[in-house]
Amino acid sequence: MNPDTSSVRWRASIALAVGGDGPVSSIVESDHGSEGSAREWIERKLPGTRFPAWIPAARRADGVELFGRVARGRVVTGRLLPTWESEATQVWHADRAGDQVSWRRCAAETD
Repeated sequence: MNPDTSSVRWRASIALAVGGDGPVSSIVESDHGSEGSAREWIERKLPGTRFPAWIPAARRADGVELFGRVARGRVVTGRLLPTWESEATQVWHADRAGDQVSWRRCAAETD
């Protein structure tokens, strides 16, 4: 049985990273019909995003960072739980720069 897949989507996510090569955890995600819409969502949400309360202020100085990411992929349905599958294309990475967002292209991440 082939799982059903939705059309191509762009997933915008705001995530936490611990250290330069440490674990990454998404804290909020939003799916969009276009890359531009996903990037606009990050530009609206990321500058005002706060660290989760469970991360103490002292830990934030130890290399914990908030960032945004936009990846292209599909939601696969027809399984117990719908699953996001990223395409092997470059992703957009967004860093906060005050009230603005600084974008750069990065290699696709494998999940």
